[in-house]
Amino acid sequence: MGGDVDPETVAENLAALANPLRIRILLALAETRRPSWEHRGMRYSDLRSAVAVEDGGRFNYHLNELRDQFVRGAEGKYWLTTAGSRIVDQVYARTFSGAHEAISGPVEWHCPAGEARLDATFEDGILTVSCPNHGVLFDMRLSFTAPRGRDLDELFAWANRRALWYLESVSWDVCPHCAGHFEELTFTTRSLEPDTRLETLRWDTSTMVMAGLRCRQCGVSFRIPAFHYALTRAPTIAFLHDHDIDYRTLELEYGSPSWACESEVLDDGVVIRFAIDDDQLEIELDSELYTRSYRRTSLTGER
Repeated sequence: MGGDVDPETVAENLAALANPLRIRILLALAETRRPSWEHRGMRYSDLRSAVAVEDGGRFNYHLNELRDQFVRGAEGKYWLTTAGSRIVDQVYARTFSGAHEAISGPVEWHCPAGEARLDATFEDGILTVSCPNHGVLFDMRLSFTAPRGRDLDELFAWANRRALWYLESVSWDVCPHCAGHFEELTFTTRSLEPDTRLETLRWDTSTMVMAGLRCRQCGVSFRIPAFHYALTRAPTIAFLHDHDIDYRTLELEYGSPSWACESEVLDDGVVIRFAIDDDQLEIELDSELYTRSYRRTSLTGER
């Protein structure tokens, strides 16, 4: 469980945050990021004044409890470590602020397999988009404060962008959860099981190439259709752009009715073909998901 994580050390470090004054210290240090995101640091006297603590002994005690793990100091200045910055980000995201009200309603998207309008629900920090006929088609974890000033359509668009980032991160051999490395990539071809979200695709999905990876550090596994990775590659982005399709708004979890797709496993990679009207893009990814080659052809002469 948890790879090489030491639960006792983690618990000890988290215990260092269990005091309002220490959180105020972190928030005060975060102010130095605002002008330009440079970690310029804060002088001792300015930091103590910012958190309004007259008792020097009390202030020093709580500051020292944050040292090393969440705060670093040198030459009379203090600044946030990566862990300290992460905590501040989560504080602003209201991750630790108790219950959050759920919101739900229809979005301006329709199921690719029919005309049914999709519904979205944001609850417990997770955006879920569902079809009344096919169930859940998309889900993504977002910040608790994501709905502020945004409607469900905006949340869905943002969630799709995050899904793209996940794909790009994985293909760079960076786990989007812990930044760990992945084990060797595997390609498999399998028939889709009944009642899966990919059944909503309008092209032939009797077989589909799946790319599988597992993080060595946190153990999170990714098993994703290979064509999803091809969607983030420059030749595919240009191909879609030429047909007035913005890849950033694609419903990655279940595709688009605007184009067709097929994939094929190679000895050391995978080839994916996208077709829009009479135009086809064939893009080949190697065993590490890098673009090996691509070409565009007209399908008119093949009919």
